[in-house]
Amino acid sequence: MPPSAHWGLTHFLLDGHHKLEAAATAGRPVRLLSLLTLGESLAGADDRARLPALRAQPRSARATGT
Repeated sequence: MPPSAHWGLTHFLLDGHHKLEAAATAGRPVRLLSLLTLGESLAGADDRARLPALRAQPRSARATGT
């Protein structure tokens, strides 16, 4: 997928930025609420078909991209 493809992906940091700073200081992961719209996305069918496999990856693999 080209970097210019628009997925309609939005991340929300809940409960304040103080938790983000504390997690960064402690080297801990941060939990974000992510919303992805498929109906309004410009992502193609092939890209959308990859989502179940991406979500099935262990969290550690998702975090590092490996």
